[in-house]
Amino acid sequence: MLKLNAFKNYIITYINHFSIYDYVAYAWLILLFFIAILLAILIAKKSPIFSMLIFFVALILLFVGPFIIKNYLDEYLRPTKNIDILVKKLEFSNALVVTGKVKNISNHTYNICNVKISVLKNSDNFINKTINKLKPLRKKSISINESLDINQTKELRVVFDNYTYANDVNVSINSECY
Repeated sequence: MLKLNAFKNYIITYINHFSIYDYVAYAWLILLFFIAILLAILIAKKSPIFSMLIFFVALILLFVGPFIIKNYLDEYLRPTKNIDILVKKLEFSNALVVTGKVKNISNHTYNICNVKISVLKNSDNFINKTINKLKPLRKKSISINESLDINQTKELRVVFDNYTYANDVNVSINSECY
């Protein structure tokens, strides 16, 4: 239930900070979906197999499109840069400390930043890296509720308590600012 509430808050925060570009992109996605469905209906009698193919492509577009749109808009309209990431395993306690900075590299001032920190097992194998990204050792999300002006940086510090993994780790930091 806790993860469901966190996901709901994530979606609400994202929708509350829509720009005109978000509305246009999602409107185009919905329009394209309805045009594809209409096209599938119109050609259903002449070519039912092709009609079914268009229908399935439209469904895939409807479910995959929002993720592609969000990633594209975050990369080009709301870019941030994570810098000076330092990972330190404390010797006398079972804690891992991750420090870093989030820099605003866009042309807009941000009011809120959600930062997700994941501790991943270190691996040289591509398949193991992918699996480790899907199943991190530990993860934590923090929210920076301060104004982040253009080219300004904010420091972040996260402590993972009860951390007992002894091998080397990689840390992934993903920041989304609005």
